[in-house]
Amino acid sequence: MRNYNDSSARDAAARLLSLVNRVTILREKEPSDALKLLAGAAECIINGDCMGAYIKHCALCRALIKSPARRVSGSIFTDYLIHLAVGYEHSFALSSATGMLDEAQLMLFRSDLSALGELSTLDSADISRMTMQRSRELNSRSRYARDDISVMSTAAWGGTEPKPMPHNKEAMPAEAALQPPAEGEWPAWSYGEKGMRGEYAADEVLEEIYISLTESDNWKSAAQDLFNLFASSGTGVLLRSRTLECRTDGQRAWLEEAAQNECAVQLSCQEKARQTLGEQVIAFMRGTKPSCVLIYGPEAMGKATIARAMADEFPELRFIQACPVNGAEIRSLFAYLGAQPLRFMLLMENADTYSPAWRALLNECTGAAVPQNVMCVATSSSSAGFAGFPVRIGLENMELDAFAKTAEELSAARAPYIDTDAAWIRNAAVDYQLDPHDEFNVSSASLIAARFIAAHE
Repeated sequence: MRNYNDSSARDAAARLLSLVNRVTILREKEPSDALKLLAGAAECIINGDCMGAYIKHCALCRALIKSPARRVSGSIFTDYLIHLAVGYEHSFALSSATGMLDEAQLMLFRSDLSALGELSTLDSADISRMTMQRSRELNSRSRYARDDISVMSTAAWGGTEPKPMPHNKEAMPAEAALQPPAEGEWPAWSYGEKGMRGEYAADEVLEEIYISLTESDNWKSAAQDLFNLFASSGTGVLLRSRTLECRTDGQRAWLEEAAQNECAVQLSCQEKARQTLGEQVIAFMRGTKPSCVLIYGPEAMGKATIARAMADEFPELRFIQACPVNGAEIRSLFAYLGAQPLRFMLLMENADTYSPAWRALLNECTGAAVPQNVMCVATSSSSAGFAGFPVRIGLENMELDAFAKTAEELSAARAPYIDTDAAWIRNAAVDYQLDPHDEFNVSSASLIAARFIAAHE
C-alpha cells in the first residue's frame, strides 16, 4: 500500500498493524521498540480510541527522537527504519559479518525489508488523518444510531423484511469522547532535506545504501547490498566509529563509540617509535599474524598517543581502548571481534599498574585465545614482566634540545598563525629545568607550548 489515503482509516490502520507484525529479525532486541508504539497507535485507530492514538503517536515521536538512528532521510521515522536495517546488530548482520550467508535468515530479512520499505512511505500526517477520519466516522454513527423499533418501522414503510440490529454493533468507546488536537497540531516527523549528517567510518559504502533506501520503497532488493556491507565493514558501532572503548558488566564485554581523538602531532621525539609500530600495523593489515607490541618508558611520554595515532593513519583499522576485565569478559570480547571482518588494535594502557585480573588478560592476549584479526598493544613504565610481548618499543626522557624542539613542534601545530620563537621557547625550557621535580617529557613540553601561545597571541 503506497498511499495511505487509498482506503478507509480503519483499513489503513489494519494494514499498518499487519506490516509491523510481519517484521521478525529486525525486532529481536531493539530497545526503544518504536514499531510497538506504531502498532499501538494503529490498534487505537481500529478500536476507535482516537485520543489513545494521539497519545501513542506522541510516545512514538519521543522514541524516534531518542533512538540512535542517523539523520539521513529528512524524516525521523524513516531514519529509524533505516537504522533497524543497517545500524542495528540483528542476527542477519552478525551472520553476514562472518561471511556466511544463511538462506533462512536471508528469506526473513528480505520479508522484513519489504515491510519496512512500505512503512517508510508513512508520514506523521497519515497517522493524524486516519485518527481524525476515524473520529468523524464514530461521531457520525453515534449521532444517527438506530434502535430495533426504528429499523422495523422503516422496513414496514418500505415493504421489506426487517433485519434485527446486531447486539455486538460497534459503539464509540468512552475514550473517543476526548477529542485529539486537529491534524495540523500533531508532532511532525519531517525535519529537513535528505543528507548525510555527521561522519561515519563506513561512509563510502553507506552512502549508496542510504540513497537506495531513501529513494525507493522497494527495500527488499537491498538485502544483497546489506550483506556485502556487513561482510566487508562490520556491524553496529563498527560502522560508525574507528575509535572505540570496551565496556563490561562482570560477565560480558561490548564496545561503545569513543570520542574521536584529535589528530596527534607528529613529534620528532616519537618518530622512531611511531615508525616501528607503523611497520607492525602495516604487516598486520596485510594479513601477517599479529605480534603483541609493548610500548614502555617514563610517564607522560605519549606512549598511548603513539598507539592512538594508528587509527588516523590506517582508516581500515579499528582502535579499541581496553579496560580491566576478567577471563569471561575478554573471551566474550575476543569472540565478538573474531567474528567481524575488520582488523582491530586493542590498547591496554598502563598495564603494569593493574591487578592480577589485568595480568590474566595479558596472558590471554599473548596466547592462542587472541583472534587473528586483533593486534594487542600494551603500555608500561618498564619492560619487566612482559616476556610474552615479542615487539618492544622503548621511549626515554628527553634532553634539553629535544625537549625544546618538541615544544616548538607542539606550538607550531596548535597555533600555526604565530611565528615560532625558538629562543623564547628554549629559555622557557631552561627555566623549567631548574625545578628538580619536573621531568622533560611530552606533557611538560605541551605546557611550555601553551605558555608560548598565551604570551604571543
